Amino acid sequence: MIKFFKSKPSEEQDTDSQEPLLSEESLAALKEHIASNPLREFKGAKSKDPLVIQTDRKARFVRLSLQTEVSFHLDTIEIFNKDGRNIAPNKQTIISSTYNNEEKYDGRGFVNGKKNGGCGFHTQRERNPWIIVDLMTIRNLDKIVIYNREGEFFTRALSLRVEVSQDLHTWHELFDNWSVLKTFQGSIPGNIEKALLHAMILDPGPSQVLISQLKKSGNHAQALEYQKCVNELLKDKGLALGPHGLMRTFEMRSASEKKKVASELGQLLKWLNEEFGVPAFISSGTLLGIVRDGQFIAHDDDVDICYISKESDEHKVLEERNNIVTFLQSKKCNVKPSGLAHLWCSTPGGQNLDIFTGFIEGDYCSMNPISRKEIVTADVLPLQTLQHDGVTLYLPANPERLLMVNYGPGWRKPDPLWSFNWGKAKQDFAFLYF
Repeated sequence: MIKFFKSKPSEEQDTDSQEPLLSEESLAALKEHIASNPLREFKGAKSKDPLVIQTDRKARFVRLSLQTEVSFHLDTIEIFNKDGRNIAPNKQTIISSTYNNEEKYDGRGFVNGKKNGGCGFHTQRERNPWIIVDLMTIRNLDKIVIYNREGEFFTRALSLRVEVSQDLHTWHELFDNWSVLKTFQGSIPGNIEKALLHAMILDPGPSQVLISQLKKSGNHAQALEYQKCVNELLKDKGLALGPHGLMRTFEMRSASEKKKVASELGQLLKWLNEEFGVPAFISSGTLLGIVRDGQFIAHDDDVDICYISKESDEHKVLEERNNIVTFLQSKKCNVKPSGLAHLWCSTPGGQNLDIFTGFIEGDYCSMNPISRKEIVTADVLPLQTLQHDGVTLYLPANPERLLMVNYGPGWRKPDPLWSFNWGKAKQDFAFLYF
């Protein structure tokens, strides 16, 4: 039984005698409701599992929206009339926002898409994002087929609601993937019940809020127990609640998958060190896992590296970063700004990495996001190498020093709920932010 205690027990108290906030009966009721009203976990063309909605409605406008705060992206939509013809191509779209204000995400690819598993449109992260397809005239609709983005981010679109209208004023609902939340007949859910209910339909938001509240109130053990409960409920779906939401963590990946991650990581480090000529090494959680555990951290889901700029002037550091982007793109990597101070990189083999920037300041090596002038250059350079899974990885000269500064003196003890002070990092490295 997973127990969430009403008060933090002292060391002398018997936790078995304390009343849990969530009973076995409440958890069983949530499970039964989800089982009876399963979420439609639609995907894309590659998975051969798009969402198909039959309808007899007459409409000019088709509106798709989400019911939470998230970025909204789908691959392609097909809208069929009674003659069986897809009438979506070349129609106009109206969208709540576009990611980074990039034209390629404005929705034209959504109606004219190639069904390649990518993003036919992409909004900013916002509350209840939406996109509308304007069919130009009122049509007799028969079927709407919606292809989701493939890969780890398909869950973002699972709060989907689809409506149609003739005039943009009166809307008729065709589909609501979150109807399961609105038909729960038990008692009004409390914070824990609500968070678990959302987690079971692959919405991590309320769980992330609850965990943050528990940590701030000093109930760290309770927060860990809650996360453990969520991950137990989700393990059959191949997902876990990790540092970046619901993701497929390294614990869930096979040995061959992790070997491929190491291989792609090693290749990128080799390119930067040996061809571009900047010292680049594994950092943050990746460094922590390799040094402490001899492997990628089980509850992590991404890979981090840092390079040390050859420049000291801020403008030249930024110029060099742009040159690194161009260099990696020449290697067939997909590289783009994160919206923070680091780069997002996808290697030719499909491995996603975060690339952070460091630079020399006098006797110190300052590395985003570690505080500036806390680590002397001799603790970083020259780099050392280590063989991991048959792959050469680059590490800082004194990795223990970096880990102590980054994670604190308790860095040797795993903590799945550890979080970084990004506010301080933004102050220290403001010039690196995009």
